[in-house]
Amino acid sequence: LLAQESDKPLPEEAALAREAWLNAGGEIHASNIVWPESVDLIVDALLGTGLQQAPRESISQLIDHANSHPAPIAAVDIPSGLLAETGATPGAVINADHTITFIALKPGLLTGKARDVTGQLHFDSLGLDSWLAGQETKIQRFSAEQLSHWLKPRRPTSHKGDHGRLVIIGGDHGTAGAIRMTGEAALRAGAGLVRVLTRSENIAPLLTARPELMVHELTMDSLAESLEWADVVVIGPGLGQQEWGKKALQKVENFRKPMLWDADALNLLAINPDKRHNRVITPHPGEAAR
Repeated sequence: LLAQESDKPLPEEAALAREAWLNAGGEIHASNIVWPESVDLIVDALLGTGLQQAPRESISQLIDHANSHPAPIAAVDIPSGLLAETGATPGAVINADHTITFIALKPGLLTGKARDVTGQLHFDSLGLDSWLAGQETKIQRFSAEQLSHWLKPRRPTSHKGDHGRLVIIGGDHGTAGAIRMTGEAALRAGAGLVRVLTRSENIAPLLTARPELMVHELTMDSLAESLEWADVVVIGPGLGQQEWGKKALQKVENFRKPMLWDADALNLLAINPDKRHNRVITPHPGEAAR
Protein backbone atom coordinates (compact mmCIF):
# COMPACT_ATOMS: atom_id res chain seq x y z
CA LEU A 1 0.00 0.00 0.00
CA LEU A 2 1.48 3.31 -1.12
CA ALA A 3 0.05 6.36 0.64
CA GLN A 4 0.33 9.98 -0.42
CA GLU A 5 1.47 12.16 2.46
CA SER A 6 -0.80 15.02 3.56
CA ASP A 7 -0.66 17.73 6.22
CA LYS A 8 -4.40 17.40 6.78
CA PRO A 9 -5.77 14.81 9.23
CA LEU A 10 -7.60 11.87 7.70
CA PRO A 11 -11.41 11.88 7.76
CA GLU A 12 -12.83 9.61 10.46
CA GLU A 13 -13.79 6.76 8.12
CA ALA A 14 -10.40 6.86 6.37
CA ALA A 15 -8.61 6.86 9.71
CA LEU A 16 -10.58 3.81 10.85
CA ALA A 17 -9.76 2.00 7.61
CA ARG A 18 -6.08 2.84 8.01
CA GLU A 19 -6.10 1.50 11.57
CA ALA A 20 -7.87 -1.69 10.49
CA TRP A 21 -5.29 -2.22 7.74
CA LEU A 22 -2.38 -1.86 10.14
CA ASN A 23 -4.04 -4.06 12.78
CA ALA A 24 -4.45 -6.77 10.17
CA GLY A 25 -0.71 -6.75 9.53
CA GLY A 26 -0.72 -4.49 6.51
CA GLU A 27 2.11 -2.09 5.77
CA ILE A 28 1.95 1.46 4.46
CA HIS A 29 4.81 2.86 2.37
CA ALA A 30 5.53 6.34 1.10
CA SER A 31 4.26 6.84 -2.42
CA ASN A 32 7.68 7.85 -3.73
CA ILE A 33 9.42 4.53 -3.07
CA VAL A 34 10.71 2.38 -5.92
CA TRP A 35 7.96 0.02 -7.00
CA PRO A 36 8.53 -3.74 -6.71
CA GLU A 37 9.60 -5.43 -9.94
CA SER A 38 6.74 -7.92 -9.83
CA VAL A 39 3.32 -6.25 -9.73
CA ASP A 40 0.27 -8.24 -10.83
CA LEU A 41 -2.40 -5.60 -10.19
CA ILE A 42 -2.53 -1.88 -9.45
CA VAL A 43 -5.48 -0.71 -7.33
CA ASP A 44 -6.17 2.98 -7.81
CA ALA A 45 -7.68 4.72 -4.78
CA LEU A 46 -5.74 7.96 -4.97
CA LEU A 47 -8.62 10.39 -5.43
CA GLY A 48 -12.33 10.20 -4.79
CA THR A 49 -15.53 11.64 -6.18
CA GLY A 50 -14.98 15.09 -4.65
CA LEU A 51 -12.28 16.11 -7.14
CA GLN A 52 -13.15 19.40 -8.89
CA GLN A 53 -9.90 20.25 -10.68
CA ALA A 54 -6.73 18.79 -12.12
CA PRO A 55 -4.74 16.64 -9.67
CA ARG A 56 -1.74 18.33 -8.08
CA GLU A 57 1.73 17.57 -9.40
CA SER A 58 2.67 14.82 -6.94
CA ILE A 59 -0.57 12.94 -7.65
CA SER A 60 -0.17 13.44 -11.39
CA GLN A 61 3.26 11.82 -11.26
CA LEU A 62 1.82 8.76 -9.53
CA ILE A 63 -0.98 8.57 -12.10
CA ASP A 64 1.50 8.74 -14.98
CA HIS A 65 3.67 6.08 -13.35
CA ALA A 66 0.70 3.74 -12.91
CA ASN A 67 -0.45 4.27 -16.49
CA SER A 68 3.01 3.45 -17.85
CA HIS A 69 3.23 0.20 -15.84
CA PRO A 70 2.27 -3.03 -17.66
CA ALA A 71 0.11 -4.32 -14.78
CA PRO A 72 -3.67 -3.93 -15.14
CA ILE A 73 -5.36 -1.20 -13.11
CA ALA A 74 -8.55 -1.52 -11.07
CA ALA A 75 -10.00 1.83 -9.98
CA VAL A 76 -12.02 2.07 -6.76
CA ASP A 77 -15.25 4.06 -7.21
CA ILE A 78 -13.84 6.28 -9.98
CA PRO A 79 -10.53 6.53 -11.88
CA SER A 80 -8.39 9.17 -10.18
CA GLY A 81 -8.47 12.40 -12.18
CA LEU A 82 -11.95 11.83 -13.65
CA LEU A 83 -14.56 14.32 -12.41
CA ALA A 84 -17.53 12.47 -10.94
CA GLU A 85 -20.16 15.05 -11.96
CA THR A 86 -19.16 15.72 -15.57
CA GLY A 87 -16.80 13.05 -16.85
CA ALA A 88 -14.21 15.74 -17.61
CA THR A 89 -10.48 15.08 -17.30
CA PRO A 90 -8.82 18.44 -16.54
CA GLY A 91 -5.41 16.87 -15.95
CA ALA A 92 -3.73 13.50 -15.48
CA VAL A 93 -6.17 10.61 -15.18
CA ILE A 94 -5.88 6.90 -14.46
CA ASN A 95 -6.53 4.69 -17.49
CA ALA A 96 -8.27 1.85 -15.69
CA ASP A 97 -8.92 -1.63 -17.03
CA HIS A 98 -11.74 -2.06 -14.52
CA THR A 99 -13.67 0.43 -12.39
CA ILE A 100 -15.62 -0.83 -9.38
CA THR A 101 -18.13 1.75 -8.15
CA PHE A 102 -20.54 1.61 -5.23
CA ILE A 103 -23.94 2.81 -3.97
CA ALA A 104 -24.85 4.78 -7.12
CA LEU A 105 -23.49 5.24 -10.62
CA LYS A 106 -21.85 8.65 -10.81
CA PRO A 107 -22.78 10.80 -13.84
CA GLY A 108 -19.11 11.22 -14.68
CA LEU A 109 -18.71 7.46 -15.14
CA LEU A 110 -21.17 7.56 -18.05
CA THR A 111 -20.48 10.93 -19.67
CA GLY A 112 -17.66 13.06 -21.05
CA LYS A 113 -14.34 11.22 -21.35
CA ALA A 114 -15.38 8.36 -19.07
CA ARG A 115 -15.44 5.65 -21.71
CA ASP A 116 -11.79 6.38 -22.51
CA VAL A 117 -10.60 5.71 -18.97
CA THR A 118 -13.03 3.54 -16.98
CA GLY A 119 -12.44 0.25 -18.76
CA GLN A 120 -15.06 -2.33 -17.75
CA LEU A 121 -17.50 -0.75 -15.30
CA HIS A 122 -18.75 -2.79 -12.33
CA PHE A 123 -21.46 -1.58 -9.94
CA ASP A 124 -22.78 -2.69 -6.55
CA SER A 125 -25.42 -0.77 -4.61
CA LEU A 126 -24.20 -2.29 -1.32
CA GLY A 127 -27.77 -3.21 -0.43
CA LEU A 128 -29.12 0.33 -0.75
CA ASP A 129 -31.45 -0.24 -3.72
CA SER A 130 -34.61 0.66 -1.79
CA TRP A 131 -33.09 3.85 -0.44
CA LEU A 132 -31.76 4.85 -3.85
CA ALA A 133 -35.18 4.34 -5.46
CA GLY A 134 -36.57 7.12 -3.27
CA GLN A 135 -33.90 9.68 -4.12
CA GLU A 136 -34.45 12.50 -6.60
CA THR A 137 -31.65 13.14 -9.07
CA LYS A 138 -30.99 15.65 -11.85
CA ILE A 139 -29.95 12.93 -14.26
CA GLN A 140 -31.19 9.41 -14.97
CA ARG A 141 -29.67 6.56 -16.89
CA PHE A 142 -31.68 4.65 -19.46
CA SER A 143 -30.48 1.33 -20.80
CA ALA A 144 -31.57 -1.13 -23.46
CA GLU A 145 -33.06 -3.38 -20.78
CA GLN A 146 -35.74 -0.77 -20.11
CA LEU A 147 -37.02 -0.93 -23.67
CA SER A 148 -38.90 -4.14 -22.88
CA HIS A 149 -41.09 -2.12 -20.49
CA TRP A 150 -41.76 0.64 -23.03
CA LEU A 151 -42.26 -1.32 -26.24
CA LYS A 152 -45.06 -3.84 -26.34
CA PRO A 153 -44.50 -7.10 -28.27
CA ARG A 154 -45.78 -6.84 -31.83
CA ARG A 155 -48.62 -9.02 -32.99
CA PRO A 156 -47.75 -11.58 -35.67
CA THR A 157 -50.42 -10.02 -37.89
CA SER A 158 -49.31 -6.40 -37.39
CA HIS A 159 -48.13 -4.28 -40.32
CA LYS A 160 -46.27 -1.02 -40.84
CA GLY A 161 -49.42 1.03 -40.35
CA ASP A 162 -49.64 -0.21 -36.76
CA HIS A 163 -46.25 1.11 -35.71
CA GLY A 164 -46.36 4.85 -35.96
CA ARG A 165 -45.89 7.59 -38.53
CA LEU A 166 -42.63 9.49 -38.41
CA VAL A 167 -41.62 12.60 -40.35
CA ILE A 168 -37.93 13.51 -40.70
CA ILE A 169 -36.96 17.01 -41.87
CA GLY A 170 -33.50 18.03 -43.08
CA GLY A 171 -30.89 17.38 -45.73
CA ASP A 172 -30.00 20.78 -47.18
CA HIS A 173 -27.61 21.09 -50.13
CA GLY A 174 -24.68 18.72 -49.66
CA THR A 175 -25.99 16.96 -46.56
CA ALA A 176 -28.19 14.21 -47.98
CA GLY A 177 -26.16 11.64 -46.04
CA ALA A 178 -27.38 12.98 -42.71
CA ILE A 179 -31.03 12.61 -43.62
CA ARG A 180 -30.46 9.21 -45.22
CA MET A 181 -28.81 7.83 -42.06
CA THR A 182 -31.61 9.25 -39.91
CA GLY A 183 -34.23 7.59 -42.09
CA GLU A 184 -32.43 4.27 -42.00
CA ALA A 185 -32.03 4.50 -38.22
CA ALA A 186 -35.78 5.10 -37.87
CA LEU A 187 -36.55 2.02 -39.94
CA ARG A 188 -34.11 -0.11 -37.97
CA ALA A 189 -35.60 1.16 -34.70
CA GLY A 190 -39.02 -0.07 -35.79
CA ALA A 191 -40.89 2.99 -37.04
CA GLY A 192 -43.76 1.85 -39.25
CA LEU A 193 -44.16 4.62 -41.83
CA VAL A 194 -41.23 6.99 -42.33
CA ARG A 195 -41.60 10.11 -44.44
CA VAL A 196 -38.59 12.29 -45.29
CA LEU A 197 -38.91 15.96 -46.28
CA THR A 198 -35.75 17.24 -47.92
CA ARG A 199 -34.29 19.04 -50.94
CA SER A 200 -35.62 17.80 -54.28
CA GLU A 201 -32.11 16.84 -55.38
CA ASN A 202 -31.96 14.27 -52.55
CA ILE A 203 -35.11 12.37 -53.48
CA ALA A 204 -33.64 9.99 -56.08
CA PRO A 205 -30.50 9.08 -54.06
CA LEU A 206 -32.53 8.41 -50.91
CA LEU A 207 -35.09 6.24 -52.68
CA THR A 208 -32.32 4.32 -54.40
CA ALA A 209 -30.59 3.66 -51.08
CA ARG A 210 -33.71 2.96 -48.99
CA PRO A 211 -36.84 2.35 -51.05
CA GLU A 212 -38.83 1.79 -47.84
CA LEU A 213 -38.66 5.53 -47.15
CA MET A 214 -41.29 7.92 -48.46
CA VAL A 215 -39.29 10.90 -49.70
CA HIS A 216 -40.77 14.28 -50.67
CA GLU A 217 -39.52 17.76 -51.41
CA LEU A 218 -39.74 20.05 -48.40
CA THR A 219 -42.18 22.88 -49.10
CA MET A 220 -44.46 24.75 -46.75
CA ASP A 221 -47.43 22.83 -48.16
CA SER A 222 -45.79 19.39 -47.85
CA LEU A 223 -44.62 20.28 -44.35
CA ALA A 224 -48.08 21.38 -43.20
CA GLU A 225 -49.67 18.20 -44.56
CA SER A 226 -46.96 16.01 -43.04
CA LEU A 227 -47.35 17.57 -39.60
CA GLU A 228 -51.04 16.71 -39.68
CA TRP A 229 -50.16 13.13 -40.70
CA ALA A 230 -47.29 12.48 -38.28
CA ASP A 231 -47.24 10.95 -34.82
CA VAL A 232 -43.63 12.04 -34.23
CA VAL A 233 -41.30 14.56 -35.90
CA VAL A 234 -37.51 14.54 -36.14
CA ILE A 235 -35.87 17.75 -37.35
CA GLY A 236 -32.28 18.87 -37.68
CA PRO A 237 -30.00 16.35 -39.45
CA GLY A 238 -28.46 18.28 -42.33
CA LEU A 239 -31.04 21.05 -41.89
CA GLY A 240 -28.52 23.87 -42.16
CA GLN A 241 -28.90 27.30 -40.63
CA GLN A 242 -30.01 29.22 -43.70
CA GLU A 243 -33.50 30.51 -44.52
CA TRP A 244 -34.66 27.11 -45.84
CA GLY A 245 -33.99 25.43 -42.51
CA LYS A 246 -35.18 28.34 -40.39
CA LYS A 247 -38.60 28.42 -42.06
CA ALA A 248 -39.06 24.69 -41.54
CA LEU A 249 -38.11 24.95 -37.87
CA GLN A 250 -40.50 27.87 -37.30
CA LYS A 251 -43.33 25.75 -38.69
CA VAL A 252 -42.41 22.72 -36.59
CA GLU A 253 -42.17 24.71 -33.34
CA ASN A 254 -45.95 24.60 -32.91
CA PHE A 255 -46.20 20.82 -33.37
CA ARG A 256 -47.88 19.44 -30.23
CA LYS A 257 -46.90 15.78 -30.52
CA PRO A 258 -43.49 14.30 -29.59
CA MET A 259 -40.49 15.81 -31.36
CA LEU A 260 -36.78 15.10 -31.51
CA TRP A 261 -34.48 18.03 -32.30
CA ASP A 262 -30.92 17.32 -33.36
CA ALA A 263 -27.94 18.91 -35.10
CA ASP A 264 -28.76 22.23 -36.80
CA ALA A 265 -32.15 22.40 -35.11
CA LEU A 266 -30.20 22.73 -31.85
CA ASN A 267 -27.88 25.36 -33.32
CA LEU A 268 -30.93 27.41 -34.30
CA LEU A 269 -32.56 26.74 -30.94
CA ALA A 270 -29.49 28.19 -29.21
CA ILE A 271 -30.21 31.54 -30.89
CA ASN A 272 -33.74 31.71 -29.45
CA PRO A 273 -33.86 29.14 -26.63
CA ASP A 274 -37.13 27.96 -25.13
CA LYS A 275 -38.46 24.91 -23.30
CA ARG A 276 -41.03 22.44 -24.61
CA HIS A 277 -42.42 19.49 -22.69
CA ASN A 278 -42.84 17.49 -25.92
CA ARG A 279 -39.30 17.93 -27.25
CA VAL A 280 -36.32 15.61 -26.86
CA ILE A 281 -32.90 17.06 -27.70
CA THR A 282 -29.79 15.04 -28.55
CA PRO A 283 -26.81 17.43 -28.46
CA HIS A 284 -23.17 16.49 -28.71
CA PRO A 285 -20.87 18.45 -26.33
CA GLY A 286 -20.35 21.34 -28.76
CA GLU A 287 -24.08 21.78 -29.33
CA ALA A 288 -24.83 21.50 -25.63
CA ALA A 289 -22.25 24.21 -24.87
CA ARG A 290 -24.16 26.71 -27.00
